[in-house]
Amino acid sequence: MSATTDASHSWPRPASPLPRERDFDPYGGDLDCQHAFEIFGGMNLDQAYLEFCDRPEIYQEDFMFMGPKAFVYYFPVIDRYLREVTSNDPRDDCEANILACAMNGQLDHDDVSGSSVVVSELHNLINFVLMEVARYSGSKKIRKQIHATWRQLADKLAQCAAPDG
Repeated sequence: MSATTDASHSWPRPASPLPRERDFDPYGGDLDCQHAFEIFGGMNLDQAYLEFCDRPEIYQEDFMFMGPKAFVYYFPVIDRYLREVTSNDPRDDCEANILACAMNGQLDHDDVSGSSVVVSELHNLINFVLMEVARYSGSKKIRKQIHATWRQLADKLAQCAAPDG
């Protein structure tokens, strides 16, 4: 598996202010949220991307559990990773399934589903992943699973974007 880790990427987020601890853990005391803060808290997007690329199989779930404001800020890390990572390994999915599940769960939060920027970015990323699913695994079975997971995410996003959703 490979991902580009050149830190010269242009991010669609302001350099500051960075999300605070309560942006990661708005519930106060959630261990999963606190873990996400321990990993990514205080990092700018370039730093967070490099950290994520170092151990994506470990850090993928942090996006599922970080608070919605932190997720909105750090979403470009997921976007860039999925656009740059490739693998021909038939046992690998480049974390594409878990990251889709993380985003699906984050859409339950108004701060995420109500963010026109994230909704637009997510829509574009869904289209990319569905068109480029072969880049994430050498296994036809895993590619089929990735496609199904991302179709579910697309359906959830459509429900969130619907006037009654």
